[in-house]
Amino acid sequence: MAAIESLGLGSGVLTNDLVEKIVGAERAAADSRFEREETILDARITAYGEIKSLASSLQVATSALALPSTAGSTTASSSDEAILTTEASILAEPGTYSVEVLNTAKAHSVVTDSYSAINENIGVGFIDISFGGITYDGSDNFLSQDINPDNGGGRIEIDSSNMTLDAIRDAINDKDIGAKASIVNDGSGYRLVITSEKTGVENAMRISTVDEHGTPLSSGLSAIAYNEVQNGVGTMTETAKGEDALLLANGLTITRDSNSIEEVVPGVTLNLLSADVGKPISIVVAPDTAGIQEKIQDFVNAYNEFKKFSDDLTSYNSGTDQAGLLLGDSTIRNIQTQVRALISQPIEGLAGTKYRSLTELGVNTDRNNDYLLEFDPAVFSKAMKEERESIISILAKSGTADDSQIRYVNDSINTQAGTYDIEITQLATQAIYEGGSAAGLDFSSPVLIDNSNNDFMINLNGKNELITLTSGSYATGEELAKQIGFQINTNETYQKFAYGVSVDYDAAGNNFSITSNKYGEDSSLSFTSIDSNTANTLGFNVAGKGTYEGVSLTTLNSEAFLGKGSTTQPGTRSVLETEGINFSANNATFSLDIDGAGGAAAVPVTVTLNASGNDLNGDTVFGDRKDTLQAIQTAIDATSLSGNVIAEFDDNGYLTFTTSTIGSAEEIEITAVGSTSSDIALGLKDNQGIQTNGDDAGLTFASPVTFNMAVDGVGTTAAKVSVPAGTYFSGADLATAIEAAMDTALTTDPVFTGLTKGGESSLGTRDISTNIDFSTLNSGFMVNVSGVEKEVIVNTDSGDNITDVQAALDTAFGAGIVTASLDGTGLKLSSVATGHNEYLEVTSDGRGAKTDAALATTTIATGIDFSGVGNNSTFTLAIDGVDINVDVNGDGTAGTNDAASTLNVIQEAVDTALAASGEFSTGDVIAQLDSGGNLFFETIAKNGVRTAATYGSAASIEVKNIAGTTAANLGLVVDTQSNGYDSIGLDTARRFGYDLVPDVNYIYDSETDLGSFEINVGGNATAVSFTDIDSEGIAFFGLQDESIYSPKVAQGQNVEGKVNGIDAKGNGQYLSASDGNKKASNGFYIASASADFTAGINLDATNNTFTIKVDGVEAVISLAIPSSYNSGDGLAAALETAINDNPAFNPDGIKVKVEYNDDPSSFSYQKFGIISGSIGENSSVEMVDVPGPASAVFGFINGFADGETGKAQEGDIDPSSGIRMKVTGGALGSRGSVTYISGFADQLNASLLSILDNKNGLITNKQNALDNDKTQLAEKRERLDTRMSAQEARLKSQFLFNDAIVSKLNSTGDFIKQQFEAMNNANK
Repeated sequence: MAAIESLGLGSGVLTNDLVEKIVGAERAAADSRFEREETILDARITAYGEIKSLASSLQVATSALALPSTAGSTTASSSDEAILTTEASILAEPGTYSVEVLNTAKAHSVVTDSYSAINENIGVGFIDISFGGITYDGSDNFLSQDINPDNGGGRIEIDSSNMTLDAIRDAINDKDIGAKASIVNDGSGYRLVITSEKTGVENAMRISTVDEHGTPLSSGLSAIAYNEVQNGVGTMTETAKGEDALLLANGLTITRDSNSIEEVVPGVTLNLLSADVGKPISIVVAPDTAGIQEKIQDFVNAYNEFKKFSDDLTSYNSGTDQAGLLLGDSTIRNIQTQVRALISQPIEGLAGTKYRSLTELGVNTDRNNDYLLEFDPAVFSKAMKEERESIISILAKSGTADDSQIRYVNDSINTQAGTYDIEITQLATQAIYEGGSAAGLDFSSPVLIDNSNNDFMINLNGKNELITLTSGSYATGEELAKQIGFQINTNETYQKFAYGVSVDYDAAGNNFSITSNKYGEDSSLSFTSIDSNTANTLGFNVAGKGTYEGVSLTTLNSEAFLGKGSTTQPGTRSVLETEGINFSANNATFSLDIDGAGGAAAVPVTVTLNASGNDLNGDTVFGDRKDTLQAIQTAIDATSLSGNVIAEFDDNGYLTFTTSTIGSAEEIEITAVGSTSSDIALGLKDNQGIQTNGDDAGLTFASPVTFNMAVDGVGTTAAKVSVPAGTYFSGADLATAIEAAMDTALTTDPVFTGLTKGGESSLGTRDISTNIDFSTLNSGFMVNVSGVEKEVIVNTDSGDNITDVQAALDTAFGAGIVTASLDGTGLKLSSVATGHNEYLEVTSDGRGAKTDAALATTTIATGIDFSGVGNNSTFTLAIDGVDINVDVNGDGTAGTNDAASTLNVIQEAVDTALAASGEFSTGDVIAQLDSGGNLFFETIAKNGVRTAATYGSAASIEVKNIAGTTAANLGLVVDTQSNGYDSIGLDTARRFGYDLVPDVNYIYDSETDLGSFEINVGGNATAVSFTDIDSEGIAFFGLQDESIYSPKVAQGQNVEGKVNGIDAKGNGQYLSASDGNKKASNGFYIASASADFTAGINLDATNNTFTIKVDGVEAVISLAIPSSYNSGDGLAAALETAINDNPAFNPDGIKVKVEYNDDPSSFSYQKFGIISGSIGENSSVEMVDVPGPASAVFGFINGFADGETGKAQEGDIDPSSGIRMKVTGGALGSRGSVTYISGFADQLNASLLSILDNKNGLITNKQNALDNDKTQLAEKRERLDTRMSAQEARLKSQFLFNDAIVSKLNSTGDFIKQQFEAMNNANK
């Protein structure tokens, strides 16, 4: 129930109404004032919202002008857009050009035969697609492909889940390997079309289909093949060749592999649509004057809209005495002042042109129209015609370098307009891996790549990937190099990151080199896993194996072996590279004594030639330090010292003199130096005394240099390697001595006995420990011994199996080539010749029956057409009681039109007959040609399974029912053979031998003047290490103990140099100017060692609290309890959270980073570090109070411990800071300068972006201030409400008190009145 006020009841006066009127009167004035203030604030907030919107529109218009692509935009037009269209860039040069399109680029396309349904099963296996130029024969049949390693390609697996026509299409498209597949219905059925995604001759496809062993398929999936091996009936046919675009421009014939043509018309891309021979197409490139004018007008309009609105808000009408809402507002005045200043002021750094400001381009202030901007397009058009390049700099930002191999890229917010010198001290390089030399890489015979040596793990630019080469025989280094590059470049991961390599073959060194396409320190290349077979085949290996690279040393440079004469001490003044001294105006004089006699023996030299502005040394550079040197040498040679003293400037530009005669006994002294300005410029001093610092020729060791060495972990034990004492006059001589000493140790130390071996086979799985009658159970294998392959048939029974096998080996190879031995119960083969270049590979083990090729009546040497009536060849092959009726009716002239294409047609017919028999499958019988071109057949299996009837000593085959052209074309006769043989159980891996032959080479780098040794023992698969090295072995041989030896990984270098005299930061080929000052640093605290986390750490109420001071603010920190931590990182994270969440730090935004160091090599190992988030002198972390239990856990102690307070910034940021350039090549040293210009629109855009910044911009700050004012106004209203309520309560209390008094007085009055009335009545 509401309270009932009785105010005034006692007095009878309406005091409640009176209180309300008193309070209301006082509140009305305040409410009126607040409402007026709120109205003004709301209006200002709305006004600033509109100002921000208009300023944003102005910024958008300005940013469009600030783009170099806008300011320098051009248009390009074609006279016939049915033939070509054009796209112009900022680099386009205005002018008229003429081109003639002779041919458009076309994509290679092939198609299958037709199928009845899109879901028809095709077959299983692998589809390999590669890209490159195709060589055709005279009938346009595929002959060969020159692989393009820069285009995709790869392998697609086809199994039972995706073997239908449509699934194969999807598998190709999903793989994204550079080819697209589609299915078309041509009326006869469904056909699969495969088309290269890229046009051009070098992007044609080679498509092969193989089984899991890499053997080309002859049926099923072979329908998808297009190559020189599998071409023929039933495979793909070509519908369109890959063709290059062909143009005629300015009399030059130009080819491209794409229809998008660049670098013909500068800065213009030509898009070819069709060809029209004989019709020139005119291409007109012109500045996009209209487009730029439109954007300037947009800017003018946006500015005027902004100005008109802001003028209304800041105006004052003296007639009406009315002021604008924002009169006197500094924010709007600041914006307008910046725009007006930028419009009229010349652009800094823009010289050599009459156009330097926006006003000179037709943008001016109209004094007669409220100082709004106006734009005169005619003035602008005139400027565009006269000096287009200047307009780009006036409007946008631009940068130009003097050097053509240095290109301005971009800048930073710190970059100021100006011209800055560039000095390059290191060019960016790419990682280059140099493979080791391998004997087989002389390609005297083809290099065979198979399952034993076809893969490796490579790390390219930090990405590790398995690379598998295509098995095959590679006849040249270039062919194998392309294969290696192709497989690396088509790796999916490397393609994703745009990583690639180029692979080169060096015929002189018998090795490959691989170069990363990336520049800089992020460019790296190494092998992380590779087996010994691959290492010895390709010369690649992991770091630490293969060639040991000694440290490059000055003690092994050319001077160390050749000796040197004595040299004077450098002068006291450096002569600049560009400094040519005029000695004719002021002669330089000095004397040189080279026999040590002094006095009269000193020969006076007077330098008189003018090296200033003259080319004295004939290098076409006039007046530089080299000309100064020439003047000095000419003066010396004019005296008796000619040929005896050589003058030179060292790397720092100081002058020295050296005797021509070498040796430690040589002397030289400078005397009698003159005092002219030329003498002072040379900085010579005659108080050095006699110099005797020459060296005798040769590197001399007074005693033997000794060390221990190990190969693959097996080290010398009997005696150290000992390089004989003596003098060595060349690096090659010393290398020979080191090699001989190593060879002695490796051949005489018993620890190495028995390690050398030849190539070996696997251990046979067949038990031959008991006698086998090989005369009835023939056994055998094909074996390749270091490139010589023979068939070995064991068919005797001597009672000793090993004797029988050895006899068969000797029959095949000759005695002393291969040795057979019994290892347990199995056979092992070894080559007699030893060494890492020797290998043994069983290429097949066991064999089926073969028809006798020697019975053939004709040879097959060319393509034979069996198609057509009467041309087919028919015969029967009887195997395991089954007649296989073969009908050869294909065209063997298709494809390569040779013996191979004929054999392919025969195999297809055999496969068809095998499948038709119902008991055999394709590939169960193989058709082959011997070396003389004679046809024979070999049984392999039955339905894919080796059986006794098809493989081994019981296998047989019969040829019968010869008809048609069989005898004439194939040379077959009736024949029955049971000549198969059983297997021994040997695998087909290739295994190399092993040796301990050292190879030491001296390497001299003329650029660095350093020498080193490269040491290899036993080829590319071994690891060499050294221990117990004499001091001379370290100082002169460059050997390192195995504990510190770290093989170099191929890595690129960043570009290095200076910009504006300050060291710049390089990243790849990009060089960025640095700030040039010392940045402010963070304060930090490093504790003592913490508790051990091995058993875990428990926090409780005794050890969870400490007091810390961060940036001068103190707080008590308590971690949550109870809690347990098993690692320093976990406790560090908890500490960081506890500190950063403490409310004492929140008002000042204080934050820290807490780290725990678990690196044993660091001085802060097992210590906590606390880093303040602020920088500068006030940044600090200090422990104020750490109880003992907490100190035992965290390692905290009072004070700063091993930390320090932050440091203030030292120096100002250099004006060139942030300018970024790409350096693509050129010489080291001074490279001219780069000029950076910030145009009007670029500067204004940056200013507007700062003004509009949503965090600290002028408008944002103003809006925040207005919002804050409104908040304060609301707070004033609340305080008024509170005050008025208190006032009303106080008045009511006072009135209530007074009302009681009045009421009492009224009662008293009434009583008195009653008394008087009673008294009056009584007196009546």
